[in-house]
Amino acid sequence: MNAPHALALDVGTRYARLAVARPGTGPPRPVQLPGEVPGEGLPLSAEARGRPVAALREAYGAYLARYGPPTGAVVVLPRRTARELAGPATAALAADGCPRVRVIGAAHALLALVRHATGAAAGTGEYLVCDAGARAVDAARCSRTGPSVLLRATAEATGPSGLMGTAFDRALLDAAGLPDDEEGHCRLAAARLDDPGGRRLGLTVAKAMLRPDPFDDTVVYRLGDRDVTAGAVRTVLPSLIDAVRRALAEIAAPPGATERPPLLLAGGLARLEPLTRRLEESHRLVPLPAEVDAGYAAVTGGALVAAALADPGDRYPYAVRISTHTRRAGRLHTEELELAAPGALEPGGDTVFAARGGRPAEVLPDAVARRPLRIEAVGPEGRPVPLPDVALPTGTPHGLCEVGVRVGADGVAALVLRPVAEGPDTETRLPLGPLPVPPET
Repeated sequence: MNAPHALALDVGTRYARLAVARPGTGPPRPVQLPGEVPGEGLPLSAEARGRPVAALREAYGAYLARYGPPTGAVVVLPRRTARELAGPATAALAADGCPRVRVIGAAHALLALVRHATGAAAGTGEYLVCDAGARAVDAARCSRTGPSVLLRATAEATGPSGLMGTAFDRALLDAAGLPDDEEGHCRLAAARLDDPGGRRLGLTVAKAMLRPDPFDDTVVYRLGDRDVTAGAVRTVLPSLIDAVRRALAEIAAPPGATERPPLLLAGGLARLEPLTRRLEESHRLVPLPAEVDAGYAAVTGGALVAAALADPGDRYPYAVRISTHTRRAGRLHTEELELAAPGALEPGGDTVFAARGGRPAEVLPDAVARRPLRIEAVGPEGRPVPLPDVALPTGTPHGLCEVGVRVGADGVAALVLRPVAEGPDTETRLPLGPLPVPPET
């Protein structure tokens, strides 16, 4: 790829999926690498499996050796690991020479994909986003608030064995009398490519669910000289459906909601037509773009973000303010100083500093007073949502400081004090934790 291109990476349990995008050249496309399994991605080495950062570096190294450096990269992470891995992931790729690395969650990547494909028709309400993959179902209820996508509720569910897609594949291989190894998974991947969209499997399994005898014995996949029957799929399918439904029930809208949000379903298991058909009985499914494979949907959305073709909307949608004290006519007055406007803060972005009258606001920290700092978000209709109180530590600069907020790649916010006279190298950061989500009414 000699032309400038942007890269996205989505590292899973067994495979890494990569996609590239370039402005003006059509939709993102999966990256072709030596040794990849068509439809699944680049197999991870035994040493890298279970070690996400090592797996990320391994996948990026394979890409770099084949295509050279991208103009920027996005790493798509599931919600359960995003906070822990965001910093190490960006640091690892930056150390390997990758420019402009950022991390986004799977829900934000999937919604960026759909919004890019549908434009203004995407709507502004709530969505249920469900990424059903090899390990778990990662679900979120998201609200579009202005330019931001706010995760209102999140949940995770797995099957009886503690896994999802991996357990499903293992059960099919076992039913065919094949070992759970690389060759077996390659055979499964090839069989799935022979049934685009899983329609043949879906029709056969639907018949088996109505009449196990005789349709359980119908062959749905042929793995070399071994067969997988509809009965094998029918037997394991209820646990997968149950896990997805449990996750969706956990993120359901609060009592009194008049309408169930539409469901955006992606991930490897979203290719399983009997699963999507059952979910359609209770949810309105948002279609993925026709050219996008469900297993590659998250990384495709990530590639759009990496190429600046789509906005993930992961900025914090509410203002953040701090109480300050001024003395006038011998009396102490409390004032609210806005640290960041709605939509100004994004994970891994720059510090946003408070301003008054178009100029940086300056405050005089008073660590000696040991007075807790009252910081709060400004929720809908101006409702304050407090953050935990913090106190200025010993060693805080004594002179005038600019004051602001920064949100790290892991989503954790910090209050920043930057001495006016000394510059950014001496700034003080006080951890505030994740920024709050106002309670629903």
